[in-house]
Amino acid sequence: MRLLFEIGMEELPARFLVQTLKEMKNSLANSLNEKRVKFKNIDIFGTPRRLVVLVNGMAEKQEDLDILNMGPARQIAYNENGEISRAGLGFAKSQNVEPKDLELISTPKGEYVAVKRFQKGEETKALLPELLKELVIEMTFPKSMRWGERKLRFARPIQWFLALFNDEVVEFEIEEIKSGRVSRGHRFFGSIFEANTIDEYFSKIRENNVIIDIDERKNLIREMIEKNCQGMEEKVLIEKELLDEVTNLVEYPFPIVGTFSSDFLEVPQEALIISMQVHQRYFPVLDLKGKLLPKFVVIRNGIEFSENVLKGNEKVLSARLADARFFYQEDLKKPLTENVEKLKNVVFQKDLGTIYDKIERMQKLADYLIDELKLKENSGNIKRTVELCKADLVSNMIGEKEFTKLQGFMGAEYALKSGENEFVSKGIEEHYYPRYQGDKLPKGIEGIITGIVDRIDTLCGCFGVGIIPTGSKDPFALRRATLGIINIVLGAKLEINLEKLIEKSLDILEEGKVLISNKEETKLEIIEFLKQRMLNLFVEFGNSKDIVSAVLDKSFENLVDVELKIKALEEFIKLDRFNNLISLIKRVANILKDFDAINLELNKKLFKEEIEKELYAETKKVEVVVNELIEKKQYVEYLNTLLTMENIINRYFSSVMIMDENEEIKNNRLLQLNEMNALFNRIVNLNLIDEKN
Repeated sequence: MRLLFEIGMEELPARFLVQTLKEMKNSLANSLNEKRVKFKNIDIFGTPRRLVVLVNGMAEKQEDLDILNMGPARQIAYNENGEISRAGLGFAKSQNVEPKDLELISTPKGEYVAVKRFQKGEETKALLPELLKELVIEMTFPKSMRWGERKLRFARPIQWFLALFNDEVVEFEIEEIKSGRVSRGHRFFGSIFEANTIDEYFSKIRENNVIIDIDERKNLIREMIEKNCQGMEEKVLIEKELLDEVTNLVEYPFPIVGTFSSDFLEVPQEALIISMQVHQRYFPVLDLKGKLLPKFVVIRNGIEFSENVLKGNEKVLSARLADARFFYQEDLKKPLTENVEKLKNVVFQKDLGTIYDKIERMQKLADYLIDELKLKENSGNIKRTVELCKADLVSNMIGEKEFTKLQGFMGAEYALKSGENEFVSKGIEEHYYPRYQGDKLPKGIEGIITGIVDRIDTLCGCFGVGIIPTGSKDPFALRRATLGIINIVLGAKLEINLEKLIEKSLDILEEGKVLISNKEETKLEIIEFLKQRMLNLFVEFGNSKDIVSAVLDKSFENLVDVELKIKALEEFIKLDRFNNLISLIKRVANILKDFDAINLELNKKLFKEEIEKELYAETKKVEVVVNELIEKKQYVEYLNTLLTMENIINRYFSSVMIMDENEEIKNNRLLQLNEMNALFNRIVNLNLIDEKN
């Protein structure tokens, strides 16, 4: 058995389509499971005008149900004479049965009275009308609307329902919209049609020029562009996000190549590309060297070429590009430095002040990092980059909200045109990298330092005034900013102490009298937030979660060092003897669990057994070696050196009773184990690592 359900409506926003279909599928699956209707799988299809689900392998009826309702214990339900008590009568009444119908059920806790019922499953087709009606009514969207006199809220006005269970109509009605077997084809190149069967629906919808499979539409767009829209020396720029959006804007795609005046190419091509992609949903055309050509591809919602569509889109794009050229030319009339003063009027956050205030804090952080990293030679360029990095926010191009995606890039362009050197220019652009997961990282030291101090100030500032991400709420994108810090530091291999950098940022906020929260508590909250992002990122890189946790438990400050330790451990766990060592360490940790070594000192005179002296001597010898290895960051060798103690530790445990009756001897032995445990856990908490299969 199969169920086909189509919701027809006015054009749905492209960004709603895929997520709505996923939620629709999950909701329908949950409803069928709750109703005990088995099914094989659910397929989803969609266009701007329709949401379609196809349920395959459905059962003809619900599964039968054996219901067991438990009541009070036997001794409560019946008195000593075996007569039913008031509690037993009450339970029988609540179940609408006679006392004689109560049964005794044996459980591990004793006998209880119960009522058994058998509920025969209903026919699936009898359940579907209400189930589909609820599915529609309970659907939610980022934005919904009501229309006419109707009370139903939906993303766009609903026009029809097609609902077929095999070949029969599932009849229901929502606010005078009745379900049936009638659907509609393409708005301009199709017609209303009737589907007598589910298979007929799929054939007729295609005959009416609608491709309901999203992936098929997407692949067709790409194929048609590559085949028909680019010459031998050309390449159409097809970005995934734009392709996804355009796919969800049409029911049948037809690409058309348009042109614009080459005079617009005086504007930086990134601005022109953004204008085409973001505002018009066009695909730019580049030459094989990546230079923009005065051409574009628009995807028409239709089945054939249209001169009117071409001319209309060319006209609209020319107006857009004229705006971009005007903004660009106006911005070039003054040097970028003049914009810095205007940042005093742009609020970053009400408690943290303006963007200008933020830049001043960033300058102090940059001074700190320049000293820490010994970057005196680059000092001038770094500080100039920090000063100008946000100046394009008040330019005509960015300030008009037309081209916000060009933040940083336009600043770099204007900096060069204003006479700044290429290092400063590139730093302004690169300080925004990475903008999203998988984006490129800054390469120049100017962009690296500016990017770090920008994000650290945002992170510490927001936490310092109580703006902390919760659930899905993260208005200042602090998670992304923190991941940016981690990626930049790792990418540049910067040996900086993040804890001290956080402390410096909080000190600067405190000096500026903008720190609202307790400084020490805020620092701990930021560190925990930072460590959680580190954990997630290193796990995404393919490392074991327990290993990353074990390293971060000991230190997080130097990310480059953290990465070296993780790599060393990943190599170390491949050794056959790894599990033996972990078992030993955990045995030691268990023995020391409640031991307090404060105010106690190891006394060699209390060693009674020869093995105690041997272990002490071996521990001291190994300690000298590992100290040198840790100093040189030779962590694999350090861990291998620890393995050399396996035999002597095993002999110690087999020869010595740790919990001696003599309190002094017992404590001395625990101190010896504690000393050894500290040696083993110098760079990583080995107790947090799981044994490997």
